[in-house]
Amino acid sequence: MSVWERADWTGGFPFSPTRLSPVGRGILGQGGQIDVNAPKVQTEGAAPSPTPHVQGRVAVPDTLSVRVAPALRRFAPRQASLRLMPAGAFSWGGRTLPVQPRTRPEHVLIWVAEGRMRLDFPRTGSVLAAGDVRFIPAGTAFAARPLDDAQGQVLLIAPELTAQLDPPLPRTVIAGCAGSGAAVLSATLTELMQEAARSADHRTIGCYLNVLSLRLSRLDPEQDHRPGPGTVHPDRPLVDRFLALAAIEMGSCRTLADLAQDLGTTLTLLDRACIEARGHRAIDLLHELRVERAAELLRHTDRPVPRLAQDLGYASHAHFTRAFVAATGRTPETYRSQMQT
Repeated sequence: MSVWERADWTGGFPFSPTRLSPVGRGILGQGGQIDVNAPKVQTEGAAPSPTPHVQGRVAVPDTLSVRVAPALRRFAPRQASLRLMPAGAFSWGGRTLPVQPRTRPEHVLIWVAEGRMRLDFPRTGSVLAAGDVRFIPAGTAFAARPLDDAQGQVLLIAPELTAQLDPPLPRTVIAGCAGSGAAVLSATLTELMQEAARSADHRTIGCYLNVLSLRLSRLDPEQDHRPGPGTVHPDRPLVDRFLALAAIEMGSCRTLADLAQDLGTTLTLLDRACIEARGHRAIDLLHELRVERAAELLRHTDRPVPRLAQDLGYASHAHFTRAFVAATGRTPETYRSQMQT
């Protein structure tokens, strides 16, 4: 016995055309076959339906209209533009520590007038100081982080604006120093942004970009700010030279082994010298130096505490807080409120 017989079903299949609409009534003949000779039933007030073409015993409609829903989101093409921002407000890279280099769709020109900025590429890194200029082409992976109240300018250039430049912008990273041409570079950037604000004519903006490209081709040689072996107070003992170098590199992603290599020694010998001279390992002296710098910045600046933690090289705000509480017995926020009242 079938399911329908057990359920005493006698009304036919519930979704057959005879139950869907009045129009279908009379179309199905015996056995559920389509009867093309059956009269069409027209409902009152309804528009007559087009006569279908009949092939065999299957009705085929004349046309099949498909309604496509409109797109919910439409993306406009990216507009070619210029952006000029203070160097101290420009930070780029992954959110993890150490900061991971990432690519940008624009050309990036970084000019540091005062202070310092940390710049890292996938295999190399450096610290930019006053006067340093870096041009980074679009698509180059890098990370940038301002240090020590960096001042200067960062220009972001859409590649669409540089297609017709003569001379063209460099295709690789350019490192140099503004030197005596710092005033010219500053004036060029200011005039470029003023013209971009007055007019959207790409040809006029291209003239200023040509001048900027020419200026980049005439930069002074790159400055070497990283102290090499024997250049950090060579007349001082190893521990004093280590502390001086650590103060310069504070906030960077460099390890103690890197600092020891710059000093012409190994981490083992550096630890031994620190224990003999100060009674603590090199890592402990570095922590003390960071806490001292943090206390100074908390007293004399209003920089947010999470930003201080990042600039001083701590892995996170919580890491900085734990280290500061262990050294002073107070949180950074409590210390600042007490010292500034």
